[in-house]
Amino acid sequence: MYLDLPGLEAFIAVAELGSFRRAASRLGLSQPALTRRVQRLEGVTGAELLDRRAQPIRLTAAGTSLLPEAQEAIARLRDAMRRAVDPDRGQRVEIGCLPTLAVRHLGPVLAAHLRQWPHSEVVVHESSATEIRTMLEANRIDFALAAIGAERWNVERVPLFEEPFFLVLPADHRLAQRGSVAWAELRDEKMVSTHAISENRRLVDAALDQARVHTNWHVEVRHLATAVAMVAARAGVVALPASALPDPLPASLATLRLLRPALTRRVGLLSPRERQLSPAARCLMASITTALSRGDAPPKTRRGALRPAAPQG
Repeated sequence: MYLDLPGLEAFIAVAELGSFRRAASRLGLSQPALTRRVQRLEGVTGAELLDRRAQPIRLTAAGTSLLPEAQEAIARLRDAMRRAVDPDRGQRVEIGCLPTLAVRHLGPVLAAHLRQWPHSEVVVHESSATEIRTMLEANRIDFALAAIGAERWNVERVPLFEEPFFLVLPADHRLAQRGSVAWAELRDEKMVSTHAISENRRLVDAALDQARVHTNWHVEVRHLATAVAMVAARAGVVALPASALPDPLPASLATLRLLRPALTRRVGLLSPRERQLSPAARCLMASITTALSRGDAPPKTRRGALRPAAPQG
């Protein structure tokens, strides 16, 4: 399919302004010239993109689908052209990151990076592990900070640290005063789950299978913070990695180390094997590696530091 950049610019301008006249003025074109560009684009796509009968002009279903993709593509192209002309400015870095890791680890690192690269722009895509893998495979991000799983051959992995899973439960739960709990003891518990395609869910399901516990998930949520809120509301208990625990832990909640099996997840940097990273992206990767390889202090519970696991059996 022919890539009609002038047509895309004309379509975006009309869509954003709702008027052929105002769009023509923005682009410095006559209105007939702008109309011809939009018509040519519609001929390329084979679909009507604008409802010209409405005032202001509205998008058709095809136009609604195309607009955000077109806006992002044009913006990326402009950024690429700016960097090519002036590589010392506009060092845009796009990274994927699990939301819990972004909240706990990225702030100080990004602040230091922007002091070192004052003209840099950093875009953080806070997404699930599955979505991050999709962005890596599509070469849409420079690198990612995420849980290491079954990556494809074309993704480089740099392990940074390993973290254990804990059971989050109400502070007055019958198990709350213990230091640890075996997965088999959760057989009769109401469980809160993260999304079925998430990396955490895959790890938890594997641990439950190993312990021969067949759990019917009572509540399924997408975000780990929502899972913690469900536990606080007494809708169930949830297994979470250490970096996803609230810090400080609310007094209404408690945490127990999960054993038999002792479940952990590896966190690291993932990057497309064949992608040429900019100096700013390489510098940010190095800064994250240095900061996280040192190891952060574990999250705190309402009693202070996380308690060591009590021997089982």
